[in-house]
Amino acid sequence: MKRITVIIERGSDGIYKAVPQHNYGVGFFGSGETTEEALEDLKHSYNEAKELLPELPEFIFEHKYDVASFLQLFSKKLSLTGLQTITGINRKQLNHYVTGHRRPSKATVKKISEGLKKFKEELNQVSFV
Repeated sequence: MKRITVIIERGSDGIYKAVPQHNYGVGFFGSGETTEEALEDLKHSYNEAKELLPELPEFIFEHKYDVASFLQLFSKKLSLTGLQTITGINRKQLNHYVTGHRRPSKATVKKISEGLKKFKEELNQVSFV
């Protein structure tokens, strides 16, 4: 199996796109009203491409998100108030990123990423008795 990166972004039209980064001579991608729909459409598109080109390798997709796509996907699992605590970014500002009213600066993206990495490290320390 080959690993390829899939860039998941919210377009200016509000549609989420999942675009694999590869050079295999066949195009496949996903799109949808939500991040989940875009990823599901990507799987469907890949399966169709595999039927047309059987020598296409099996892939493991590694996802990279823009902030809007990440927040849309994970806001169902983590509240924006919780993400505010984790990232230090105001909940109202995070909501602007989810809805597409604003785009975060590079410094804000870095702050969100660092907050999530720290939270991940904290979770990795958790064990139950």
